[in-house]
Amino acid sequence: MLEFIDIKTLVVCYGLCCCTQFVAFILQYRINKGGQGIQWWIAGSVLMVFGFFMNSFRDVELVASIAIFTYTASFLLCFLCIYIGLAEFVENKKLLRPVLSIVIVSLIALSYLAFIEGSIFLRRTLLSFSCSILSLFSAITVAGGNCKHTLPAKFLKYVFIFNTLWLFVFAVFPWWGGPGMALFTSPSPLAATYFLLMTTSTFWTIGLIMLVSQKLSDQLRASKQFLESTLDGLSANIALINAEGEIVLVNQAWRNFAVANGMSQEFVSEGVNYLRVCEGVCVDNALEANSFAQGIRDVLECKLETFSMEYGCHSPEQKRWFLGRVNPFCGDGPRMVVVAHEDITERKLAEIALAESNRKLELMTNEDGLTKISNRRHFDAMLAYERNRHIRSGARLSLIMLDIDFFKNYNDTYGHVKGDECLQAVAQTVAQCLNRPTDMAARYGGEEFVCLLPETDILGAVSLAERIRKAVMQCGIPHAASQVARVVTVSVGVVSCTCQESTTPELIVQRADEQLYLAKHEGRNCVKFRSDEDGMYAEMHNGNSLGLKVLWNSEYASGNAELDGQHMELVSIVNSLLERVLAEGDALDLTPRFNDVYHIVEKHFNDEEAVLRSSGYPEVDEHAARHKELLQKCAGLLKQDGENPVSPVQMLQCIIHDLVLNHMVKEDGKYFAFLTGIEATAEQHESMEKSVRQA
Repeated sequence: MLEFIDIKTLVVCYGLCCCTQFVAFILQYRINKGGQGIQWWIAGSVLMVFGFFMNSFRDVELVASIAIFTYTASFLLCFLCIYIGLAEFVENKKLLRPVLSIVIVSLIALSYLAFIEGSIFLRRTLLSFSCSILSLFSAITVAGGNCKHTLPAKFLKYVFIFNTLWLFVFAVFPWWGGPGMALFTSPSPLAATYFLLMTTSTFWTIGLIMLVSQKLSDQLRASKQFLESTLDGLSANIALINAEGEIVLVNQAWRNFAVANGMSQEFVSEGVNYLRVCEGVCVDNALEANSFAQGIRDVLECKLETFSMEYGCHSPEQKRWFLGRVNPFCGDGPRMVVVAHEDITERKLAEIALAESNRKLELMTNEDGLTKISNRRHFDAMLAYERNRHIRSGARLSLIMLDIDFFKNYNDTYGHVKGDECLQAVAQTVAQCLNRPTDMAARYGGEEFVCLLPETDILGAVSLAERIRKAVMQCGIPHAASQVARVVTVSVGVVSCTCQESTTPELIVQRADEQLYLAKHEGRNCVKFRSDEDGMYAEMHNGNSLGLKVLWNSEYASGNAELDGQHMELVSIVNSLLERVLAEGDALDLTPRFNDVYHIVEKHFNDEEAVLRSSGYPEVDEHAARHKELLQKCAGLLKQDGENPVSPVQMLQCIIHDLVLNHMVKEDGKYFAFLTGIEATAEQHESMEKSVRQA
């Protein structure tokens, strides 16, 4: 039957089988590039394919010997590569040196038989015997390797044993039966050889792939066990979330956290949609949960690379904080994220304690130890800050500097203990007079105190200074050694300025100190002031009480007798209000009087608009709009009541600065030249008419 087998067909089939092995090993290598030995199996498949390619040249007389040697050597080298790869894969190289020795001797003998002797019978016998020994060594190597107890290793062992037996039979039997045996008459041995090679090579390829898969499976199982044990050993609550928001994997800390918070493990374990869990939390933590769920979605959708947030998760018994992190999972397939919740309660409590300690330390650093108000250091820092801020805003900055009158005499008379008590009483009195949180009282040094008043004009600063002076007197601290009163008094200097780059903090303090010096050398127990608006104000004194008077300046004259008369009337009304407010303070109820002033100003604005319209002033509409804004602002202040009523000083500031001075000087000044020009033209016409009549 074997006589009718087509040898060429078997050769082509075996060549295709070798190509298939090559492709299979290449795919295994792409899956497991770190796998030891696979590259040797690829090399063996390449050698076999190359050997079959060279075998096609055996009938070419010039290269026949080379083709035959290459073809037979490729078989031997293929078995060698299979063995080396197997030895590396199972980590058993004990027989490597004997195998290399056998291959070297066999190659030398094959070269002799191919190039010199030319005996096909001896060449086939030697090749079969050498491959049989290599197959036997491969079986021994698999049996003694690190995978010997696995099913693929046992399968490979038996495949190589079978390969050893049939190759040994084909190497030895021709010598026993001689060339006349029917089984081995040509072409039967060659056909059987190719058929068995195809069978066994297919089986060992399957076995090698199974061995690689088994090892990968073991490594994957070990990696998973290592990952699970590592995750379970972490204190952070960790979960793997897929693209749909479902939990794929969680660690033990995650499960324990659920139990500790009264939740079933199944509620936050594998298969549960974590995004829906976040959306269904209680109302108290809904905002944080929704924000975290959105962060997970953003990372899943590649809108963010990572996401993290700190959130509180408090219970009636305990305050807790957590740090939630979302990071992309580095793996093939659909995008997944790793979600970790780390308990940072200890850190947050430490931060809160540290912040409280820093706050107390800052208070101690910025607070005067005796008087418990700000110290010189804090004042210097705040003055520099407010000066820079007021340069940008353009608002007015005021500073009050005061000194206890004849304090050295007080210490000499009552002693330093009483002196300290006096300083404390004065400091607290000064601090209590400040109503706004932005105002600051500080001890400047010794018996000197300062008040920093952001966004305060001279009227507000002077009225506050007078209030402080009166409040200190009303404390009634006995001072028998004083030369101005029988109680403790203070001398006060006030400065108000519009800050510029040239207005340094030192210059502001120097100006306030100059006014304090004037107050101390002009009778003490009084207030002296200086302002950029000095041209608008003058001082008036009634005993020790301070008064301010708005000065009428000829520059304020518009040229229209009616309007100028109303302007002077408004200045007179303002001065009477100033006198009463500074004398009686915020306790005075001047709301009815302020309403009267409001109506007077309203009438003046109407008269002014009528004059401007009759004169043809081109910007009368814009001027009238400004009138409307000012009246609305004043009306709004008059209507305020309740918890934060407007003080008389605040109302007076609005009337003086907004309705009278600033508007009269800045806005009304725009039409002065226009009205003056009309008056001059009218006088010229009148003069011309008079000249004509005389002629």
